[in-house]
Amino acid sequence: MNNLFRILVLAGLLSAAVLSAAETPTPELRGMLATGADRRFALAVPGGEETAWVSVGGNFAGWKLSAYRPSDDVLVLSKDGREVLLKLSSSKIGVADEKATLADAEAVIGKMKFDTMIAKMLEQQKKGMLAMTKKMAGNSKGVNQAEFDAYQAKVMDAMNAAMKPEDMKADFAKVYSEVFTKGELQGLADFYDSPTGQAMIDKQPEVQQKTMAAIMPRMMAAMPKVQQLSAEFNKEQDTKKAAAKAAAAPATPTATP
Repeated sequence: MNNLFRILVLAGLLSAAVLSAAETPTPELRGMLATGADRRFALAVPGGEETAWVSVGGNFAGWKLSAYRPSDDVLVLSKDGREVLLKLSSSKIGVADEKATLADAEAVIGKMKFDTMIAKMLEQQKKGMLAMTKKMAGNSKGVNQAEFDAYQAKVMDAMNAAMKPEDMKADFAKVYSEVFTKGELQGLADFYDSPTGQAMIDKQPEVQQKTMAAIMPRMMAAMPKVQQLSAEFNKEQDTKKAAAKAAAAPATPTATP
């Protein structure tokens, strides 16, 4: 009787293990984010809503991310002695050749807070361009600075009026649908849903501002050299034009006594 009891217990444990494995399917790999040597992987439960960005050593849906093999571009998951290998190309959602739709792209653009982001970026670019042209005009003789500032502000306003956020949003969605696959857009959507993705969106205008602040002094430092090269080029062209005109002119007849 004891032996029979043990067999029944073992059979029950085996059945429970099989049932547990069936209830926890292998996660899908939807994307990878690489920042230097650090990598984070977008994992999702098939047919479910659970998604997360996880690093090697972390856990997701009962699975441990054991290792990442860069040479094979393979993510290794392990659970209860079982090991599976995941690649982006093997994901049911991230099929490489599955064409994205405009709706897929619009969903991603919506998560990017595009309207707010583009408005802030355009405003910062306007300020940066005004500052640069103001310095350039300051080096020009005979230019009224106040009048030039007013003129430049009107130019930037005209450019911004043509770059309406709602129109640009539609343009970006079209480009995204043409460039990215359905799986890649899903990976981007998962990323922008994460805290890191939201931080990237919220801080992008600040990144843009600091980038412009770093670039502008370098551009201004190069302007004297650019102006010198421009003057030399124009002088050289004028000399060549004068020589060509002289060569094409009819020879003056020699007077006879």
